[in-house]
Amino acid sequence: MEKWIAGHVTDAYRAPDPKVWTGRTTTPEQGAQYWCQNVRLQHWSHGPLPATNFGIIGYVCEEGVRRNQGRLGAGAGAKVVRERMARLAWHHAGETVTDYGDVVCIGEAMEAAQAQLALMVSTVIKAGQIPIVLGGGHDLAYGHFTGIRAATSGKRVGIINFDAHFDLRPVTGLPNSGTPFNQILKEGLIDYLALGIQQPANTTELFAIAEEYGVEYVLAQHCRTYQLPTIIRTLERFLERNDHVYLSIDLDGFSSAYAPGVSAPSPYGFSPAFVLAVLEYLLASGKIISVDLAEMNPVFDVDGATARLGAGLVEAFVEGLATKG
Repeated sequence: MEKWIAGHVTDAYRAPDPKVWTGRTTTPEQGAQYWCQNVRLQHWSHGPLPATNFGIIGYVCEEGVRRNQGRLGAGAGAKVVRERMARLAWHHAGETVTDYGDVVCIGEAMEAAQAQLALMVSTVIKAGQIPIVLGGGHDLAYGHFTGIRAATSGKRVGIINFDAHFDLRPVTGLPNSGTPFNQILKEGLIDYLALGIQQPANTTELFAIAEEYGVEYVLAQHCRTYQLPTIIRTLERFLERNDHVYLSIDLDGFSSAYAPGVSAPSPYGFSPAFVLAVLEYLLASGKIISVDLAEMNPVFDVDGATARLGAGLVEAFVEGLATKG
């Protein structure tokens, strides 16, 4: 582990909140049977990182969504997903999860939040842990990948993004939640695969940018469980040519029947069954180095359905990545 140094905490950081990790209690004889009883909390400045398998980082920022003229509310996404996770039964004997708190956007300073996220992600990976980033706008992807790149010098890292949108918009003015993968490609990313692209949600310019950069994609209408063999062949080739894979899931890629609480909802999207089947294959590969969830927007959620979906995906991350190196 790298030597702990000063400067790891800025105004863009907030300590983990024990109040979100509450739920049912059990007797000492029963042991810790829920997530709320198993997740550890660690302030980022309190010495070297503990020995743990997974590190949760919240991205409390919706400035990129605001800049992108989206529906506000994603800033509270990390909190509500944690609250739903807390109540889940724990079935991960031998695994440890630590909550490192939140990256917080102060005012309009999205870039400072991205820099803090990059620092935390890089440090967590260097400590031998898998980051789980909870957002927040999808602008988190820029900071997230910057941190991965800093921790994996000389390695080939690809990105798989479950999303209705390419998020490849050119930066005209300020970066936003629609520009992160364009920014990353301009800075040297050479392998980006997007699953679930919806044609009505992406202009011809974005498809042209995807072609220019050699972005591989699968349209939403082809992301069905009966088409899994074809999808798996695409994923197999992707995994073979990359040393590590950063996995990002934008919750707006799901049908609004399952995920109404997002910044940009659509009825045409994934089913949880499809995504979980694909995740089972990807997570077993041993190449996933970091994961995130983006665009959770509790303002528009219905009966907590999207938060429950997000919590279930985190559960799938931990189950699939456990003891996978």
